[in-house]
Amino acid sequence: MPQLDDLCSLIASCKMCGLHYFRKNAVCGKGPANAKYMIIGEAPGFQEDEVGAPFIGRSGKLIDSILSELGISRDSIYITNAVRCRPSMNKTPSVKEIKTCSDYLKEEISIVAPRVIIPMGNVALKSLGYVFGKKFPKVSEITGKVILVNRYYVYPQFHPAAILRNPKKNVYFSEGLKMVFTSDSEKLLAEGSVISL
Repeated sequence: MPQLDDLCSLIASCKMCGLHYFRKNAVCGKGPANAKYMIIGEAPGFQEDEVGAPFIGRSGKLIDSILSELGISRDSIYITNAVRCRPSMNKTPSVKEIKTCSDYLKEEISIVAPRVIIPMGNVALKSLGYVFGKKFPKVSEITGKVILVNRYYVYPQFHPAAILRNPKKNVYFSEGLKMVFTSDSEKLLAEGSVISL
């Protein structure tokens, strides 16, 4: 995956915003260069910063458990973040930080060309908005819906960290992800169940 490797080298040495002062590792995306599905998270947490890999903490384990139920290998999915360095004190990334990192996400989407994109949380949606030049509603307003943007099917979901803070929503989150990985996007489009932006 030379293109992704080159991109990762750029991310690893990036100093375009102040977050590089706090990081241990800038976190690159991980997964096959021809993945059908791309999951986009918010930013690295403590464990991700330590190891340099996305979604390996509690949020990642929640996603893994749902994928396991569906018989889907995590290794078949490209997983990345909107912001590549851990924000100090795990703060929500600023608009400037999201916008600065969105060029990396744009390049990843261009290289991987996934059929389905799953932004998890408002930060991921905002970053995707910069990539496509679109304004997405908040995730609470569109989670569970399918959005056609250019040639990509976008399935917004809550961030798993929000689900871990409110376990009552876990069933809703699980059902949402199951819909993503089992639905036929083309059929939904034909039925008029897809929103176009």
